[in-house]
Amino acid sequence: MKSEEGKVDHKIHKKDQWGYSPFTEWKWKSYDNTEFVSIDEFIADHKVDDIFIGTDSQTEKGKCTLTTALIAYRWGTGGSIIIHTQRVPSFASLRQKLVAEAMRSLETAWYVNPKISTENVLVIHLDINSNLKWQSGQYRDELVGMIAAQGFLCKSKPDAWAASSVSDRKCKHYA
Repeated sequence: MKSEEGKVDHKIHKKDQWGYSPFTEWKWKSYDNTEFVSIDEFIADHKVDDIFIGTDSQTEKGKCTLTTALIAYRWGTGGSIIIHTQRVPSFASLRQKLVAEAMRSLETAWYVNPKISTENVLVIHLDINSNLKWQSGQYRDELVGMIAAQGFLCKSKPDAWAASSVSDRKCKHYA
């Protein structure tokens, strides 16, 4: 895009048309939001833990807040969470919003997967219903298929606690 003077504004090109920053520019914070956390250090500290990833969003006043949670869980001792939150313009449809949530979780999984042990479980949680009674349920097969096609395990509600509980809580906090 060009500025009023006709010069190319390179800052605009860092994000796509929806305000979506490249993964390498994401800023991760501790769950209590008190400090920035290096995703690489977090992964290194939790190499033997199972990984759960979930993204949720909240739309308010023409803006959408997307929060991705990266959870490292060691059975019997508990877990640790880091989050990335970003505000973008609202999405045109529920499907577009759900695909954006799934893609953010996928991007995180693509980054994390090669850095953890092959014995670790990595699961993506999607904030979609299994029940067709709810609007998000009509996109369940499409979104679960998108995740499974990339070789990742996927859970939807009611088993998608990383998205529907952890990310949801932080997302509403920032909205």
